[in-house]
Amino acid sequence: MLQVDFANKFVGGGVLSGGCVQEEIRFLICPELIASRLFTEQLADNECLIVTGAERYNDYEGYSSTFRWKGDHNDKTPIDAWGRRCTQIVAIDALTFPSYPSQFRPGLIRRELNKSYCGLLAPPPPPLSDSGEATAASWLPAVATGNWGCGAFGGDLRLKALIQLMSAAEASRDVLYLTFGEKQLCRELAAFCLFLTQSQLTVGDVWKSIQTYTDIRSKSARITENILEFLMSTCPKI
Repeated sequence: MLQVDFANKFVGGGVLSGGCVQEEIRFLICPELIASRLFTEQLADNECLIVTGAERYNDYEGYSSTFRWKGDHNDKTPIDAWGRRCTQIVAIDALTFPSYPSQFRPGLIRRELNKSYCGLLAPPPPPLSDSGEATAASWLPAVATGNWGCGAFGGDLRLKALIQLMSAAEASRDVLYLTFGEKQLCRELAAFCLFLTQSQLTVGDVWKSIQTYTDIRSKSARITENILEFLMSTCPKI
């Protein structure tokens, strides 16, 4: 399964200074990742970083100011034909939004879509053996992700989820979406995915409705529906 690193444009973020959120924690429990900082330049808008085979060495508890090391971790992840752990991490950096409304500009949404698609289209790791049962050309593993670009980056939970669902659909990947305790978001996403399936909507259909939503937002600050509610009420149904 491809695992998303909610990255800083300088990969690793504050892992060697004062940061301790999603990306920094991943680099701390898999310290081999820190070496990537030596040769990875600032990520451009159409770039991601793919790391295959990172082993986990540490257990932890907490998050940010409550983060604590708990001890050694015994990583039992299988090893591939090249002797690497069967893990693949993709680092994609979201934009930071100083004001909430700014993220609904079509150009910025398009940037986040392209960035997410760039990461989710990443090639899978090589098969476990030379049996030929699964090859890079025949399948893409699912992606594990969550509230990418939210929190300190100021992203809207529902918009960022929608962006990732759209890019995953285009990349032909299933999604394991972790809402990190956001129970209402979990219910809304489940209802929205069911709606998409029943309505047989394409990514293009959803994009057109997003453009309508952003146009309305730009003309009126009084819109009360979140973007998922709006799409479910306005997207064409088959």
